[in-house]
Amino acid sequence: MNLPKTDKNLYLFNTLTKKIEKFIPIDDNVKIYTCGPTVYRDAHIGNMRTYILADILKKTLQHIGYQVTHVKNITDVGHMRQEMLDEGEDKIIAAAIKEGKSASDIAKDYTEKFFIDENALNINKADYHPKATQHISEMLSMIDRLINSKMAYISNQNVYFEINKFREYGKLSGNISNLSTLNNNEESDPNKRNPNDFAIWKSTNENRELIWESQFGKGFPGWHIECSAMAHKYLGEQFDIHTGGVDNIFPHHEGEIAQSESTFGKKHVNYWVHGQHLLSEGIKMSKSKQNEYLISDISKRSIDPLAFRYLCLMTSYRTKLNFTFSALKSAQKGLNKLRHIYWINKNSNDAINIDKVKMWSDQADKALMNNLNTSKVLSILWQSTKSDLNKSEICNLFEYIDDVLSLDFNKYYLNQNKFELPNDEYEARKKNRILKNFDQSDKVRSKSINSNNIKYYDFSNGDYRVKKISNYEKTNSEHTISGSSELKSNLSIKDEYDISICLILDEYTNDFERCINSITDNIPKNFSYEIQIAINGTQADKKKIIINKYKHKKNIFFTHIDPICGAGSVRNIMIKKSLGKYIFMVDTSIEIKGDIFKVIIDDLNNMKIGLVGPYGLKTNDLHHFHEISEKKEFVDAIQLYLLAFRREIISNTGMFRENFRFYRNLDIDFSFQIKNANLKLLSNPNLKIKRHTHSIWENTHPKTRDELSKDNYKRFLQKWKNYKHLLNKYK
Repeated sequence: MNLPKTDKNLYLFNTLTKKIEKFIPIDDNVKIYTCGPTVYRDAHIGNMRTYILADILKKTLQHIGYQVTHVKNITDVGHMRQEMLDEGEDKIIAAAIKEGKSASDIAKDYTEKFFIDENALNINKADYHPKATQHISEMLSMIDRLINSKMAYISNQNVYFEINKFREYGKLSGNISNLSTLNNNEESDPNKRNPNDFAIWKSTNENRELIWESQFGKGFPGWHIECSAMAHKYLGEQFDIHTGGVDNIFPHHEGEIAQSESTFGKKHVNYWVHGQHLLSEGIKMSKSKQNEYLISDISKRSIDPLAFRYLCLMTSYRTKLNFTFSALKSAQKGLNKLRHIYWINKNSNDAINIDKVKMWSDQADKALMNNLNTSKVLSILWQSTKSDLNKSEICNLFEYIDDVLSLDFNKYYLNQNKFELPNDEYEARKKNRILKNFDQSDKVRSKSINSNNIKYYDFSNGDYRVKKISNYEKTNSEHTISGSSELKSNLSIKDEYDISICLILDEYTNDFERCINSITDNIPKNFSYEIQIAINGTQADKKKIIINKYKHKKNIFFTHIDPICGAGSVRNIMIKKSLGKYIFMVDTSIEIKGDIFKVIIDDLNNMKIGLVGPYGLKTNDLHHFHEISEKKEFVDAIQLYLLAFRREIISNTGMFRENFRFYRNLDIDFSFQIKNANLKLLSNPNLKIKRHTHSIWENTHPKTRDELSKDNYKRFLQKWKNYKHLLNKYK
């Protein structure tokens, strides 16, 4: 059934004007440009959120009757710096080059992967996917025009756009008066007249694979000029909408505006629509932080990629979205339920009241017209399932809304409806249910469930329906968790042990075995204890070896974590599971050489002491922390090599901060939480332990670990910079 559409009064937030505006197209063919992927790496799910936004916008415009021409470029010029390879920043590309693949081969592979990911998310292909390498002539033509108009200049075979000559430079980002700050990531270039000028053509040597001849010499185009040239070729000198992520606003989109408007003498784009960041566990995605995920990472965990689309639709595109696998699993459940509602109601013979359905469809359209308010649309969808709409009307509403949401309600139904019981079996069970011979009915049910992996849904009239269980509805045989939020906390439960010892099993299994054996050898026999082991994404073969070795030992408990959790989160998982009066966090670089447990517990029995460990840190200014090593004394922080505390204090102090994915500086942050609760930190360097090489630290690239450490330190300072009164308080 085709429902009449609402009017075309679409309102969008325009980054250029900083307000929500009524969309007025240049003509009935709406022209949209989307900054596409750089195909020398995988597009992560943060990138894909931006492309989902463009897809929703395009489908909304088509939904209300517009013709749309959509361009999404492919950046394949090769904006990859050699020094990144030298430092091991892009292992995939480095490996490809080692295998003898060309830059073009790599670009082709990643382009194909990108289209596979888009297809998995029900993102429709753009009308045009121009490749930067195939439009060099258009770029050079624009550069010529910019030079001739004196908006650009040649310097040592490079060409630069002179921003001082474009008076409106900065109008998109709104930081016109602070360009030096905005450009602080730009490399210094002695060829520039002004440090803020940007390159539109770069000269290069023969060592680079992707280079082109030009009137300026051999080189390659700047990033900004690529999009300007391709947008012009396919959409003209002026078009309606430009989409992208907020990280594109400056300098990329600012550069586009300056180049295009200087070349053609007219407004470049009428509406700029930018999607906010997708955070991962509260922080920016990064390979080094191990919190960058791909669509394939979702699929291989038996989660429907469309659950990610659903998750994105639950939040305004202008709002930062914090991605966790826990949230994704919840989104999968919600999506499964909506699909099930559609499935169970499909093929009803109920008469359809168009006016009733339209009342709900108008509400959905109104939400879409209000700056693509998809979260409201989903809310309307859920509300409709509890309304007076009959089965057929609900299904028609779902189909109407799915025209934009693209969550595959009908496709799911068709896929699940392929299974049919043999007619005699179906009729026999139906007859038994009508006659209330439920024992006989259940025998048929059990036989089918066991043999066919199906699920029954019974109706009050004695009829029923059957469907196959999809991979997205199954539970994994090995229970895993992906975040601390999935666990119910034991903090309110009475102590069951004297001691809880928390260990993390990672890829360094030799360190782990040395550590756990030293614990079990030295723990006093009169102490009751548990060992909580968090298996944090360890390779399957190594994981199985350890589990098989220790699973039969008393009071050793395993928690399987997938994907890898950050340093703060994994420790919170262990705290939540612990039932000991005293919790010991022990790094696997530590080897215990004697009875340290009684010594530490004696200190913790002083209610004024909150944290004890062998490696204490002191500071006078929060900027310089130094380790003490001679005497037992109060300190400013206890290092995570080994620290212990009473479980009861956590309800007052709080747990570890989970935006600390890297372990470095997490301990000083946690220490300050303890001190802020008016508890002392006691360092005892005389404990009988040995500190071995820290394998994670030694096997992390120096540049990476330095950057991660600095990021954590910034988080620490942001919270504690005004708490200097806590320093050296207990001399």
